[in-house]
Amino acid sequence: MNCHECGSEIESGFAFCPKCGAKQQSSCSACGYLCAPHFAFCPRCGTRLGAPADVRPAPKPPAVGVAQAPAAPSPDIGADRRTVTVLFADLCGFTGLSEQIDPEVLQALQNELFEALTSAVETFGGFVDKFIGDALLALFGAPVAHEDDPERALRAALEMLERTAQVSERWHGRIGLPLSLHIGVNTGPVVTGGFGARDAKSYSVTGDTVNTAQRLQTMAGPDEILVGPVTHRLTRHAFAYETLGAVALRGKTGSLQVHRLTGALAAPRPARGLDALGLSAPLIGRNAEIGRMRDCLALACAGTAQVVRLTGEAGIGKSRLVGDFLAAIGEDPRFAQVVVRRAACSPLGEPSYGMLAAVLGSAYGIPAGGTAEEMQERLASGLAEIGFTADELGEAMPLLFHILGMGDRDGALQHVPPDQVRRQLLSVIRTMFERRLERTPLLIVLEDLHWADAASLEALRFVLDRLDRRPLMLITTQRPDSGPERLAPGRTSVTALRLGSLSPADGQRLLAGFFGENCLPQGLRRQILARAGGNPLFIEEIVRGLIELGTLRRDGSRWQVAAGEASVDIPAGIEAMLLARIDRLPPEVRRLVHGAAVIGPRFDAELLAAISPQSGDVATGLELLCDAEIIEESAGGGTPASQSFRFVQSLLHEVVYNNLLVKRRTEIHAAIAHALERRHGESPERFEDLAVLGHHYGQSVDRAKGARYLMAAGDRASQLYANEDAIRFYRQAMAALATLGEEEPDWFAARERLADLLVPLGERAQAEEHYRALLDARPVAADAVASARILRKLGHLLWEAGKRDRAQARFTEAAGLLERAEAPIESASLLQERGHLAFRMGDYLGASEWADEALERVKALGPDMGAESSREVALVTAEALNTKAVALARRGRTREAIEAVETSVKVAEAAALMHAACRGYTNLGVLYTIVDPKLAIDVCRRGLDMARRIGDLGFQARLLANLAVAHCTFTDRCAAEGVPAAQKAIEIDRALDQRDHLPVSLLVLGQIFQCHGRPAEARRLYGEALDLAGETDEAQVLFPCYDGLATLCLDEGELAEAERHFRLAQEICESHDLDPEALVILPFLD
Repeated sequence: MNCHECGSEIESGFAFCPKCGAKQQSSCSACGYLCAPHFAFCPRCGTRLGAPADVRPAPKPPAVGVAQAPAAPSPDIGADRRTVTVLFADLCGFTGLSEQIDPEVLQALQNELFEALTSAVETFGGFVDKFIGDALLALFGAPVAHEDDPERALRAALEMLERTAQVSERWHGRIGLPLSLHIGVNTGPVVTGGFGARDAKSYSVTGDTVNTAQRLQTMAGPDEILVGPVTHRLTRHAFAYETLGAVALRGKTGSLQVHRLTGALAAPRPARGLDALGLSAPLIGRNAEIGRMRDCLALACAGTAQVVRLTGEAGIGKSRLVGDFLAAIGEDPRFAQVVVRRAACSPLGEPSYGMLAAVLGSAYGIPAGGTAEEMQERLASGLAEIGFTADELGEAMPLLFHILGMGDRDGALQHVPPDQVRRQLLSVIRTMFERRLERTPLLIVLEDLHWADAASLEALRFVLDRLDRRPLMLITTQRPDSGPERLAPGRTSVTALRLGSLSPADGQRLLAGFFGENCLPQGLRRQILARAGGNPLFIEEIVRGLIELGTLRRDGSRWQVAAGEASVDIPAGIEAMLLARIDRLPPEVRRLVHGAAVIGPRFDAELLAAISPQSGDVATGLELLCDAEIIEESAGGGTPASQSFRFVQSLLHEVVYNNLLVKRRTEIHAAIAHALERRHGESPERFEDLAVLGHHYGQSVDRAKGARYLMAAGDRASQLYANEDAIRFYRQAMAALATLGEEEPDWFAARERLADLLVPLGERAQAEEHYRALLDARPVAADAVASARILRKLGHLLWEAGKRDRAQARFTEAAGLLERAEAPIESASLLQERGHLAFRMGDYLGASEWADEALERVKALGPDMGAESSREVALVTAEALNTKAVALARRGRTREAIEAVETSVKVAEAAALMHAACRGYTNLGVLYTIVDPKLAIDVCRRGLDMARRIGDLGFQARLLANLAVAHCTFTDRCAAEGVPAAQKAIEIDRALDQRDHLPVSLLVLGQIFQCHGRPAEARRLYGEALDLAGETDEAQVLFPCYDGLATLCLDEGELAEAERHFRLAQEICESHDLDPEALVILPFLD
């Protein structure tokens, strides 16, 4: 072996180089993997390096060229939920066969057949779950996942048919009957773990996926392999099928799309990419890497050998980068003489010199599965071309056949010691490279180096260290956890390029490359990119899933998005890819990452340690997870105990979390909740702490306690006007309580508070649905005060929607309920609402009386009350003062009105009742125009800032309309600020279907356009406003409609129409005892 630092040859077993003193690689005591000097854990099996050899029993090493079969886990560990490909194989005609031959002979036949079938399964990394009579159940994806488990299962199925035919041929003389299998393969979710009683438990799986695979096997004929729809979808790029259509399987409801496997495709299509769907995009975000690779190739062509190591997670774009780089240099005249060789390592494992054999196959066109004669002919021709003499060919050919896996055909090497064979092999390989490099520069691409065999790696290191001054460049692609020492030449320059995730901007560019700039809704784009975490393959697979679900569908040359919420699920291929990374972790570290996933996408080391008493050294485990690029440290640093970490991808977090059994998740959530409660106490101050306690208790067995925390978090968020957060917490509380039954009192409280928040956010239809459902619920119906409160809120919604009569009916019904109850605050709230409605219906005297009665009710309560009651009293007071003020203003008592609204605002702000304060600012913005126009503008702006801060869209529209009037009446900023404000008000009113205020916004813009000499637009706006105002018959809205149309007609010379509209305006004033001048000065009050 060679020192990885200076390249000097050193004896096997040396811990340090005797020449330079560098610490050398060491073999893992458990699995024999060669580990870098700085590694603390083996990257293959997770064993701590330097531990005694008896810490972990070493698994039996895999046979050369065979994928290592997963060992059966203990039935007490490894229980989880995962997607697995299940294979059922059954011997055809077994019952008849058993009747015809001796049981002892039958046993021998079964054992030989099962041995052959087991070998076929294990060759492709599967796990034989059990034998059931003459049937075999095999799993691909459990206990260890691979990203291509469905493909492995089908290759194993085809191999099983071949091996059964071989067994049949050997036994035909003894049993006189042919042997054949019928096989069913299905992919889907299962639960894994220990099954059985007491000491008889063994690892297995259960679920409908298993049942379906068995039904497919029963349906299959002799030597047939029937495949379920998910398996077919994940493997159709590599296998040929006959479609049997929708088939009803025995014992199952409905039908299933079934496909008959006919064989592997001779030329498989790419599994990745969306070209088959007509979608393609240029390489995004990798220009810098291509530039550096060009520079390295230029150096190589100048005579300095280069190695470029491309490292990145699966799907990050390593192969795409290589492909685009090769295409680019193919068009660059500087590299016209470069010869390219490209090979990829197999995920099933390479035999000794397997990777080198693939390079030779690429170089000399040797077909896979070719005959020895074909190989010899191709090799002889190719080697002669680069200058090998006949004698040299004679010496090289046995060695090259050894590399190609053909063995020692002529016995030329049978007397040569193995070490001498190795030296001769290295010498031949070096000579081949030297001869090629004397003629042209050579570029070798080796993909998936993490699956390469050790013998090939040693040969490449040997060549690189001796040809470092030749025109040679090697590009390798590998995953981060494979370790850079897999190919670490001592003399050749190495450039390491780590491919990171795409930035959000590059992710947007990738989607734009597929669909165009604005084809996908922004929310869907954001959701796709958030789930994909910047991984190009994940983006493509999520898009593929959306297309297969019908969420995205092609309409001619464009793609359309189906209506409704798009659900971005985890594609099965990505799930397997990510789960495979978790399965490679040692058990104690896997338990640690499970705990981290339940804490959340972000977690801190202290909390993880608190819930992981059995996970050993948490700090070391976290370091291993960081090295495996499963987690990364969050910004901020801190002490080791307070370090914060995050999962590198949101999908990875989801896969780990969903992998856990529900029972285990529940237990971990409970442990986290208890730990957090010890940390924060039972009454945390911050709503974030309340929320996280609520989340974890809500997912534990104590859901009621979780709901209480979530309700408290919602209340705290609502007080801070973090309305979207509050809505989320109330919904989570409802979800937690729903499992306990809807009769829970907190469930009704959460629903009412949710509806209360939806109103100012403009979700009136949802709010009304919640209120109506609450009225119909038995516990609310039995509570007169609760029913009256809901009726009042529902009435408010109805009159805002312009349904005044129905609102009045609700208020009357609520009043009837309160007559039999002692509820002074609710009675006062209802009085205030009735006064507000009376004002909007033009009954200004009645409005004052209702408001005064409400104020008297709350004054009579006295100061001794709780905080919640005090807040409710403040709300009634502020709203009633507002209602009384606008009624006084309409009756000509403007000064009193201003004082009452100013008092209302003070009461509201003192109690942090910002919605009530916004109403006060809305009215002050109109009233101040009489006494101080500048102050009117300031008040409108102050109110608008508040409405935006608390997310109240309804008051934003009112204040924008008032601001537009003030700008256009008192400033020279009408066009710059007045018109946009009025247009924005209209936009909000339309979006909310705010029919009680939309005519006001339309009137304001119509008046502005009339003043600006745009009569046609003004007339259209007045007409729409009048139609809407007619629905509510509100005097203060109808009057300006008629007045505006009258003046407009007068300007246009339409005297008869002008007179008609003036007359209608006058009738409005007379019927409501209003002064027309007052309605012009104070156009709209609320």
